[in-house]
This record gives sequence, structure tokens and C-alpha cells, in this order.
Amino acid sequence: MKRYTVREIRRTLAKYDLQTTLVPVAEGRVVEVVEARDAYSLLDQLVAREELGHRTERFPYWAEVWPAGVALARWFHAAGLPRPATPVLELGCGLGLVGISLALLGWETESTDFVEDALILTAHNARLTRTALRHRVGYLDWAQPVGTPTLCVAGSDLAYEKRNHPLLAGVLRELLLPGGTFYLSDPQRPAARAFVELLRERGYSHEVETVLQPWKSLEHRVDIHRFVRPAEGKTG
Repeated sequence: MKRYTVREIRRTLAKYDLQTTLVPVAEGRVVEVVEARDAYSLLDQLVAREELGHRTERFPYWAEVWPAGVALARWFHAAGLPRPATPVLELGCGLGLVGISLALLGWETESTDFVEDALILTAHNARLTRTALRHRVGYLDWAQPVGTPTLCVAGSDLAYEKRNHPLLAGVLRELLLPGGTFYLSDPQRPAARAFVELLRERGYSHEVETVLQPWKSLEHRVDIHRFVRPAEGKTG
């Protein structure tokens, strides 16, 4: 778990050209999210930093709100699920929309990512939404997942690269308790089908619901996947 000071947060916010976006997650309820005004301009910034000796590994997907995250946040608010007995682990949190939305429902949540600036902006967004008491952030490297196993894991748009599927499955093996549930939203990317099959082969039960999510003048078809890990000893 990481905690950031007001000074650390302000210093990070000053690095980027940001805007505040209000994301409606339920009737009369919005999540205030600070995100990059232009992710491509941000990429140019990161490339320039790389030329100065600071490494950047990929496009800064973490820096903007994506429709799959909006869809999962709204789905949780509509689903009326009981609060889990253990904190929810959000994977690849980006700006923390899903985890913060769950905190608004009264769930204890931890949003994780491997990019520290994403964690700092997530912590800032949690403060904006006044959910910091139920919400925390933490660094998580999928190649070396460590932490306390939980009954509920959630994430949005995580399965877009097949090379990461074994890593994601490994995170679930280490951090999702037997009988626990993994909620994954995906905008019907072809690569996600392979991940669904991978978890099925490992004994997970699977259900999927498709929702239509308007976002930024477009309507997106988003699949909400629900995987339940089998009892101990039954996972392949």
C-alpha cells in the first residue's frame, strides 16, 4: 500500500496537461476523474523524457478514461452485489475509476498499477471523490505478484495483449482466493477470447453480459465477464 503526500501529488499533477472529467456511474452520482487532456501529446512528452534518459515502455494507456472502465463502474452500481468480506483488488487501475466507484458503494478497495504516476493520480482522484478512507493504492508487477489474496478482483480492458495473458492468469493464481470472483470488462477485443479460454481451461466458471456504453460521442459494446475460481485443488 502506498500513501502520497499533498506535495507529491501536486508535483505529479504539474507534470501533465490535465483536465477534469465527470463520469456518471449511476443516477445522480458521478466520479470526478483527472485525466490527460490529450494522450498523444502525453506520449510525445514521455518520448522526450526517454531521450533524456528516462525510460518509457509503452503508450500511456493509464492516463485517460476508457469506455470499458466506465461500463464496469456503471455495471457494479446497477448490479446490487453484496459487499465482499475482503477488500477488492483492482488490477491495471490507470486512473482508478473502477476502484473508486466501488469505494463509493462502501466497498474496501485497493487500486494497483505498475506506473507510479498512475497510482498518484488515482490517489488524487480518490480524494476528489472523498473515498480515500475506503480506497488505497498499491504497486503491483504482474510478473511478480505479491499481496494478500482476496475474494474479489476487478479490472477493465486488461486482456488486449495475448503475451500478457499468462501473467494475468498468474496474478489470479496468487491473489484470488479459491471460490473468489474476477470481474473483467472488455470492449470485445479479439484477444480477449483467448484469455477467456485460458481461464476456462484452468477450471474457472464463466458468465458474460454485454452492455452498450456511450462514451465521448460514441457507443461501445462492452462485455462484462464474471469468472469464479474453482475450489482449491481443482485449478489446472
